[in-house]
Amino acid sequence: MMIDDVDSPARQASAFQAGSRRRVIGLIVFGAVLVAAGVTVLPTCAPQLAGALRDKPAAPLLLTACWLLAASASVIGKKVVAAGHLTWRTAVTSHIGGTVANRVVPAGLGAAGVFIAALRRGGATTTGAVGVVALWAAASGVIHAVGLVLGVAWLRGGGSATVAALLAIGATIVIGRRVVTRYGTSVTMFLSRRRMPAAVSGALTTRLRRIASAVGEVVAAARARPGMAFAALLAHLAAMSSLAMGFATASAVVGVPVTATASVAAYLAGTALSASTATPAGIGSAEAALVGALVVAGAGVSEALPAVLLFRAVTLLAPVVIAALIAVSHLLSAMTRRAWSVAAWRTVDGPSAASTPPSVDPVP
Repeated sequence: MMIDDVDSPARQASAFQAGSRRRVIGLIVFGAVLVAAGVTVLPTCAPQLAGALRDKPAAPLLLTACWLLAASASVIGKKVVAAGHLTWRTAVTSHIGGTVANRVVPAGLGAAGVFIAALRRGGATTTGAVGVVALWAAASGVIHAVGLVLGVAWLRGGGSATVAALLAIGATIVIGRRVVTRYGTSVTMFLSRRRMPAAVSGALTTRLRRIASAVGEVVAAARARPGMAFAALLAHLAAMSSLAMGFATASAVVGVPVTATASVAAYLAGTALSASTATPAGIGSAEAALVGALVVAGAGVSEALPAVLLFRAVTLLAPVVIAALIAVSHLLSAMTRRAWSVAAWRTVDGPSAASTPPSVDPVP
């Protein structure tokens, strides 16, 4: 059986419907668990969190500043890797819109869809847009993997283990770069043409084909534009570092008994672990992973939970507020242009002219 073989349309439709039902049931169960956890947890940590905010009322502003630094790094990175297909305005709106979309569509699919749509509107081909997004997602995966290794190394072994992890990461990067440069095309072609055992289902075959295609797109994009790949890595590194500083700030504000370095390591490990769980905006999985990482660093659950909730509240609400402000600004701009157009028409043609006021398309 070749990897290109797929099931019949009827079987694909049946599998899609079954998968949709499972997703709906999973979301309902997930929501019920979140409600139960919120009812149980919030009353216990709310007094401590309120007291910390009374003592340091500027804490949410500091966390928002860290989030803005992370968002700025991501916007700059997307502007660079877009290769002229995004203006600064569309880069900002696509990033904020994608971040808000991730609040609904998990696993980064919402942000990827918004990013592809913005690139297509900017003149990129579908293949080119998918390649850019695949490169951006691969860079995110690399930085998350590096953060996981460094965070776990620091939490479990301290500075010496972190140095050893850095050396291992450096060796892996050097070897991986040589392998991709020399054998990247051959490996991609091998994956796409490999014969699968007869026992492998058509759905699994199709999934493996998509993975091989994604790997090929990433390898091709990295080989064709190494500078853009490096820019994507730097953007994700800067964004993660900014959020790690924000998490350390939240830990200090609440009074978690760990060092700032341990808080940063806990964030690196926790956010990488939570990224492996496909929940909308990482809700539930991110909180559990970050609390667990702080516990490993030496804090108690009752001490770690308020800091995590403060950090997550700011990082979840900030993009929604920014998106609302952007939407209001677009609406006001469209209304202003419409008003000026009508005023100009009345001045030139007069209100009794037979023509109708020109229409003004809304700002995209």
